[in-house]
Amino acid sequence: MLFLINERVVIPYLDQLGVSQLILFLTYISPFALFFIVALYGYRAEGNPWNWKALKARFRYKPIKGKMWLWTLLFVAVDTASYVAVYKLAFPLVKKIHDAFPTPEVVTNFMNNGETFAGYSVHGNWWLLGLFLILYFLNVVGEEVLWRGYLWPRQELTHGKYTWIVHGLLWTSFHLFAPYNAVMVLPGALFMSYVTQRYQNNTIFLISHATLNGIPLIMLLMNIIG
Repeated sequence: MLFLINERVVIPYLDQLGVSQLILFLTYISPFALFFIVALYGYRAEGNPWNWKALKARFRYKPIKGKMWLWTLLFVAVDTASYVAVYKLAFPLVKKIHDAFPTPEVVTNFMNNGETFAGYSVHGNWWLLGLFLILYFLNVVGEEVLWRGYLWPRQELTHGKYTWIVHGLLWTSFHLFAPYNAVMVLPGALFMSYVTQRYQNNTIFLISHATLNGIPLIMLLMNIIG
């Protein structure tokens, strides 16, 4: 609901007021920053100490060692492939959903076919890479800290061994503000949720999430250079 209101009410309204594209972009990424605040507030409300070791333990960010790296790379490959495969196989359905619930043009203009970003021409503007990295960090790490770090262990207290199903479906529904994206997210969400519960290590999902969301970053970099 937060993203839905932000994308379809707040940002279009600000655009009508003539607010700059840069301010609109900062408005767009503000919910991701809020995720950090919510997760850390919840962490502290549980009575946990303010130190890095305790925070990593509570949020289950564990190191990946030895052969586990091979498994992690395999999991990431499967997750990425499932997203792309659903897009390819279900493209007619995805397109119908997108056409029925289109993203407001003012939001899509943030990155228009790789030619513009946040209202600025991409070619040769290296500073836009830094701007995108802010979005990339807040998006990936913000969502992971809240969803996998803070919420997942609490969900396990109620749902036990079925947490991966509940969490996977909730993670998919979280993307319903862009319904066409939710269709592509579902298989990978369930798969990676199962892997996360199996290994009790949120670092795996973090790496997969960073990989998927890194595709637009690579595209932006290529357009800056090109």
